[in-house]
Amino acid sequence: MEKNRETPFIRYEESKSAGTKIIIENRYAEAEIYLLGAHLTHFQPKGEQKVIFDGKESYILPPKNAHFGIPVCWPWFGPHATDSSKPQHGFARNLPWELEKAHMLEDGSTQVTLCLKSDEWTLSLWDYPFKLQLIFTLGKTLRLELVTHNRSEKTMQIGQALHSYLYVQDITKITLFGLEDTPFIDQLDNDRVKTEQHPLHFTRKFDRIYIPTTAACEIHDPLLKRRVVVQKSNSKATTVWNPWSENGLHDLPADTYRHFVCIEAVNTKQATQTLQSGESCSLIQTIGIESL
Repeated sequence: MEKNRETPFIRYEESKSAGTKIIIENRYAEAEIYLLGAHLTHFQPKGEQKVIFDGKESYILPPKNAHFGIPVCWPWFGPHATDSSKPQHGFARNLPWELEKAHMLEDGSTQVTLCLKSDEWTLSLWDYPFKLQLIFTLGKTLRLELVTHNRSEKTMQIGQALHSYLYVQDITKITLFGLEDTPFIDQLDNDRVKTEQHPLHFTRKFDRIYIPTTAACEIHDPLLKRRVVVQKSNSKATTVWNPWSENGLHDLPADTYRHFVCIEAVNTKQATQTLQSGESCSLIQTIGIESL
């Protein structure tokens, strides 16, 4: 789909740091998606506070990771299993995607499909031909569907995540429900496996992989008087992350950490996905808000 084929609900802008971004606006919401990395950086329902931490003071500067929006982690999550020189969280977030399709649905929502295909460079990092799609549906809720197509003649194993930065007024005031009594790998304590019976409160750095879980999560934000409901499909793990203060990250200065919590739909560790030649699979995450 060419850039000049704009519609009443889609237009294009150029940024100095990361090239072309798509601006979407319909009767329900507004959003921004960069073609670089298929990186959604903004989603805000009409008449509401923003839902995604958008890092307006930040810039996308590959190969540095961007700590805002919803970066895509694919075809592995975290460091590469055997080669630390390969990019953290895979390479999909660092490459330009193409706009494959954009249209309005019958209910007035907007659906945008971006596409990434293997080339000589990706094959030098990961020896599998593939097609990857990310389908954004933007309406009263935000829905992302990451679709992997195995175009190789081999069995493909992938790790993946939708690394969602969710906006909160103050992380020290929120409560996170949905992961009670779920085993988690505490990545700040030598990967020890633990459980907690109570909903989560945040007073320090967090880096946990809850596994196995397919449950929805709810952020209760009393300052914004709302619940953020995060649902997922075809994901067996959920990561919860916040780097807290003095984190040294290039795009999270001062007290920026207070305004988000990451809740990620993940397949990693013992929950990676296996695709036979010609097979496809989807990872889906839906984010919506309700009054508290």
